[in-house]
This record gives sequence, C-alpha cells and structure tokens, in this order.
Amino acid sequence: MRLWRLLISLELSLGLLVLLCVGMAAGSFSLSGEYAASINGMPLFTWLRETPPSISWWLWLTIVLLALLALNTVLCSSETLWSRWGKSGMTALLAPQLMHAGFLLIVIAHLLSAVGSSLDRVEVGEMNLAALPDGSTFGIASISVQTSPEGMPIGFSGELVADLNKPDERVIISPNHPWFSKGFGVYIKQAEAYPVKRALLEIHREPGASMALAGSLLFMAGNVLLVAIRSKRQDSQIDS
Repeated sequence: MRLWRLLISLELSLGLLVLLCVGMAAGSFSLSGEYAASINGMPLFTWLRETPPSISWWLWLTIVLLALLALNTVLCSSETLWSRWGKSGMTALLAPQLMHAGFLLIVIAHLLSAVGSSLDRVEVGEMNLAALPDGSTFGIASISVQTSPEGMPIGFSGELVADLNKPDERVIISPNHPWFSKGFGVYIKQAEAYPVKRALLEIHREPGASMALAGSLLFMAGNVLLVAIRSKRQDSQIDS
C-alpha cells in the first residue's frame, strides 16, 4: 500500500518534473559541437544510437523520467476514477482526466516521431523534378527571390506542381507556408536567383504530429473545464 500511495502521489509527479527540468537544462546547456549540430537533423533514437552515452546521458534520463511520469499519470487517473466514480459530478471527475489523457497522447506522439521521423534536404532548380521519400514526384515550376533596392535578398518562394498530370494546378510555398502531402511537409529554406535560380528544400516527416495536436486539444479542454468549474464554485460561494 505504501508503494501504491507513492506511485499515485502528487509529490512523485512534482519530483519527477523537477528532475526532468534540471536534467534537460544541464544536458542542453552542455551539448555542443557536432552532436549539437546533428541532433535536429535525424530521428531522436537514431541520434541516441550514434552518440556516446557520455554526451546523450541527459536524454536517456529524460526518457526514463517521462516513462515514470506517464506511469504516475495512468495510475493516478485510474485511482481517481475508481474511488470517485458516482460520488462527484461527471464534469469535475473527467476534467483532470482530459488533461492526463492529453499529456499521455503528447508523450506517445513524441515517441512516434523519435522513432519514425525523417528529414531530407534537396537542392532543386527551376523547372526540375523532386521526389518525396515514398517515391512520388513533384515539379518546381518557378523560384522567386525578392531583393531590396541594395540587392540584398529579403524573401523567397517557390511554385510547385503537386500533380504532374495537372500542371496548371500550382502550390506556392514560402518559409512560413510549407506544402503537405502524404504525411510529408515540404519547406523552402533558402533560394537564390544567380547564377541560376535554385532553392534548398527540406522534406520532413513527423508521424506523431496529428496525435500531438489531439493531445494538446484534450489538455486545453481539460484546463478550460477546470477553470469553468472553479469559477462556478467561487460564484456560488459569493452568492451564498
């Protein structure tokens, strides 16, 4: 029973969060050199396999702490539902569980991306073809680079032919407006007009993105419900 009370306790949750913040801060500030440059260019678990434990220790610690925090969340939710079911209002009972479910979905989403994400860079010229990792191709109809009166680049964009069978249907991409297709995101990172028009594209795959969005919405819904419940209780106390 003592172990069970520890596993479902808020104190354990807060302690894990403190350790998580301290470990991530210590590791991220100490990370430098080629390992720091490569961590955003490959799936997390690939980076962990290729990096010495003396460098990646803080991320292994983060994974362990997140696993314990997820376990604490699941056990806490199950205990709350078991002990309070039918004894309190449904909204008050489920609001914290929505937050817990949202947190768990976000953790799972990051795990999926850590395992199955990808990042490819390809340099393309105007009127050339490029390929997604699944083998499907798209065309680069035009590359546009905007310059200041002094000749300095101030913006760039690309016009893509997403379907080669429909060349008149175009998609415009710019640094803040990527093109998404079949689970891949195509981002334009750099472009130049001279000596020839060409652009650097990044093709991302984030399999956990939709789940992370769902988790964020659940977490936000739980917070909104809790605020509404507490506000209603305060109003009732004032009226009484």
